[in-house]
Amino acid sequence: MTRRHCLATLAGLGLTPFVTARAQSAPGSYPGQVVRLVAPFPPGGTVDILARALAQQLSKELGQPVIVENRGGAGGTVGAQFVAQAPADGYTVLFAAAHHAIAQSVYPKLGYDIRRDFAPACFLGRVGHVLIANNSFPARTVQELVAYLKANPDKVNYGTPGSGTLHHLMAEQFKSSTGTRMAHVPYKGSGPAMIDLISGQIQVCFETMPSALQHIRNGNVRVLALTSRERSTHLPGIPTIAESGVTAYDASSWYGLFAPSTTPPVVMARLNQAVNSAFHNAAFAASWKALGADSGGGTPQELGKLLSSEVDRWASVARAASIKVE
Repeated sequence: MTRRHCLATLAGLGLTPFVTARAQSAPGSYPGQVVRLVAPFPPGGTVDILARALAQQLSKELGQPVIVENRGGAGGTVGAQFVAQAPADGYTVLFAAAHHAIAQSVYPKLGYDIRRDFAPACFLGRVGHVLIANNSFPARTVQELVAYLKANPDKVNYGTPGSGTLHHLMAEQFKSSTGTRMAHVPYKGSGPAMIDLISGQIQVCFETMPSALQHIRNGNVRVLALTSRERSTHLPGIPTIAESGVTAYDASSWYGLFAPSTTPPVVMARLNQAVNSAFHNAAFAASWKALGADSGGGTPQELGKLLSSEVDRWASVARAASIKVE
């Protein structure tokens, strides 16, 4: 039977929409249907906030709906595993974070390799972190926090969105740099950790700017310092941890758009073009900055190079702190 006869037969059976959908899904006409942007953390945290903002703009750039699908768990690795096993057609992509570079070292049984099983599409920007405390906590500066921790070893609880996350390693790096001890309390996302910080169940957090900024402005928590090397325009009066005496301290979150490694190059190029176009949109760039994030963009090669360097960097911190997550 010829291809023409096959198509005629399928049409007679009412299967024309299937043929059309497959044709639209061909790499040369990408995208031809809804794109799923997997946010590998629960709603309410920075990844979720930024993913939803990006999805709205990418829907305009791609001419198809881009929907956010939250698949949280295990420090972002559940969502990453899901995308790694998805069809490599560009319709399921990952809003990856620095956590995914760390996971390579702290999860011995990780079911994927972030460098081998994913293709980088485009850098999505950086976000600074803040060292924040419950309002009733006595320390108001980094120096006061260090003094309190040394006088009360293991009596202060710090919360994170999960074991093996960047927040976790930031805190361990701070402990190592200052010779102090705190107890780690892992949560399933930043939202629950923030709730317990405000209520006083935990005393300290290293949290991202988008998750913490409104709580800081509303007076729900006290900010002690910034984790980045430079001060932030959002909190210009707040010093960095490095300024506060921990001179080598410098850490921030970064984000990137990734797809399964065998995704066709033409699809990856379209995703890269869409993200770069989004950040060239003045209104979107301003709204992204208002959320506390630096603008993204650039080439897939630049994102791949960043990923490799971050895997190596945090591997050394994880080894020093003996962090392993089963």
